[in-house]
Amino acid sequence: MSIKIVQNDTRPPLEFTLTQDGAPVDLTGCTVKFYMKDATTGSVKINGATCTITDALKGKCRYSWTSSDTNTVATYLGEVEVTFPDGKIQTGYKQLSIIIRDDI
Repeated sequence: MSIKIVQNDTRPPLEFTLTQDGAPVDLTGCTVKFYMKDATTGSVKINGATCTITDALKGKCRYSWTSSDTNTVATYLGEVEVTFPDGKIQTGYKQLSIIIRDDI
């Protein structure tokens, strides 16, 4: 999945539906975090920012950008990490390509 956003924009938020084997992942009691790194340099831009779970039973969550997230033009790779109530962690579901282009 590829996301395109303009430098310094903070809308729209990233909306995720986490699935496994075609079924939504039950996020009840879970914590979801978002990570993003520069695709060229590997420099981490977002290191475990908390996502908002919007519908736990349907696996839906959202990450709202901050101004420092989108202030640098580059291509990034992003992913989510879910911590389940039993403490077990699952990362990856889908890796995102995020392109932040220059503001005119």
